[in-house]
Amino acid sequence: MYKKELDAKLAKQEEIRAILLYGESSFLIGYYGEKIAQRILAKGCEKNSFYFNAFDFQSALSCFSQGSLFGDEALVWIKMDKKIPKKQLDTLIQSLLQNGAGYLVVEFYPAENKSASEYMADARAMSASFPAKNAKEGVFEARFFAPNLNEAMAILKEYAQNLRIQISDFNLHKILEQQNFDLGLSVAELRKYTIFDQEISAEMVEGLGYGLGSVKLEEILESLLLKKPYFDKLSQFLEQGFEEVPLINEIQKYFFVLFLFSSHIRIYGEASSQDVLGYKLPPMLLEQKKRFAILLKESQYESIFSILNAWREDSLKGANKGNGFLSALMKIQAILR
Repeated sequence: MYKKELDAKLAKQEEIRAILLYGESSFLIGYYGEKIAQRILAKGCEKNSFYFNAFDFQSALSCFSQGSLFGDEALVWIKMDKKIPKKQLDTLIQSLLQNGAGYLVVEFYPAENKSASEYMADARAMSASFPAKNAKEGVFEARFFAPNLNEAMAILKEYAQNLRIQISDFNLHKILEQQNFDLGLSVAELRKYTIFDQEISAEMVEGLGYGLGSVKLEEILESLLLKKPYFDKLSQFLEQGFEEVPLINEIQKYFFVLFLFSSHIRIYGEASSQDVLGYKLPPMLLEQKKRFAILLKESQYESIFSILNAWREDSLKGANKGNGFLSALMKIQAILR
């Protein structure tokens, strides 16, 4: 099953006796492993953790066959980046089902020394021990993909509530932007704000946040759109250093947001940030986005995206030798004249 189905089962408090968690998002694997394990432990189960190289099949199996000294059910919680043999997984699941007691949570992560295709081949092999026919007995497997914006925002909001951090959706989104939409890094960044009692402002996020330097990047792009000099700001930005592909992503996202606002304005005569982005911008920033959006014609947006795509291709080939950013800015500047 996928994330949406797992969310539905958790919301309905359905019994999960054994589950394999795997996929593209290591964060979601750990996030749901923790959530499921904590629900099981809340029932008074005894935790038995086997993490990575510490995994021992016989020790894990004994947790189900011998039970707890105190009569509690056992949770066997495994985190691995190596394939567990099917025979071992089958035996673990068979043991807990035959005994009518116990729980198994397996988090399977990508290993650094294996390709994505090799990882998925191992994951599919392991998932065979968690067949759909055993779902009625609480046996499941869940595959995760990289979270989309709405999913990432929902998880960040959940963390903010649990950490008792007062912060708006706009500022949560700003944290995601700073961390290049890496949810794990964003959660780590969010934890910094637990020391504050007041609501977290945009100024605090911009001043305390550490990321790609998107504030200065926006200043460069805004100067470009307004046909103002930008080389001083560019020099300061270059001194900080940057990774080229994430930088291209940031610039593409910036112009894509403006394009969305432009399209909504052309079609509906107006555009709200809730409709365009799915969250509300502060009024001043909203008006700024709309003002910049209508500065460009549809043909200019098309040309800009073409320039950025060509830059990405050159970057991946190593063809621009670090001059891609300046070259792209100059080409965009020519389009805006």
